Amino acid sequence: MECPNDFWSATAWKHPDAGFQRINDRLLAAGPDDFLHLFEDEAGHVSEVAERIVELADGTRTNQQILDALCREFDVAPERCRADTASFIRLLIERQLLVLR
Repeated sequence: MECPNDFWSATAWKHPDAGFQRINDRLLAAGPDDFLHLFEDEAGHVSEVAERIVELADGTRTNQQILDALCREFDVAPERCRADTASFIRLLIERQLLVLR
């Protein structure tokens, strides 16, 4: 599902009621519901891309700038990177870990 252009021009930042902490080289997050979130791939390994999205969502970058950074830093097809980035940012918003402005 393609995101509207205003999604890509919006700025992502960490939800003010969410907490993020790195423990033993793993990023953990707790949302307002106190549910603990791990950033793992399907095999249960640390997802470097997911953790990088959270790191880049610091309130200074648009979603497009986050996408551009991921495309530069990881070996992934641009179309897949765009779809996966949009999907993951929307998931983090749904889980109240990120907000858009």
